[in-house]
Amino acid sequence: MNLFQRIKGALFGAPLILLSIGLIFFAVGGGLTYYQIIFRQDATQAQGEVIELAEGCDDDGCAFSPIVRFTTANGETAFYHSTFGSYPPEYQIGERVTIFYKPETPEKAIIGGEGGILRYVFIGIGAVIVLSGLIFFAVTLKNSFLSDP
Repeated sequence: MNLFQRIKGALFGAPLILLSIGLIFFAVGGGLTYYQIIFRQDATQAQGEVIELAEGCDDDGCAFSPIVRFTTANGETAFYHSTFGSYPPEYQIGERVTIFYKPETPEKAIIGGEGGILRYVFIGIGAVIVLSGLIFFAVTLKNSFLSDP
């Protein structure tokens, strides 16, 4: 059996599945991070205040997402309802937050640092799964050389 066949045989199956799942997790975390970086490049920064915690419930329980009031650069009052919810709430009513918004659409904004834990969890889980797939691949490849020299 030549080297190419050994690599192909060691890769298919569980290592390929682990690598694929890990890369998907890693890509989601990387994509969320990339979105925040790109969004913030063209955004205007303002200070806002959490005025309400919107409760959203489903079969898994309830989460609270902040609604922020802030003043745009041209003096208009704008509101942002975050898409990130958590339990317990990450923010308190009255808390001051840094918000980044697009001047043409201030209701489409992000809170500075929002979703950071989620991004890091996806990247971390993806890295662990990819590493597991690579280890599985290396062990399988090594065993193919030991069993059939």
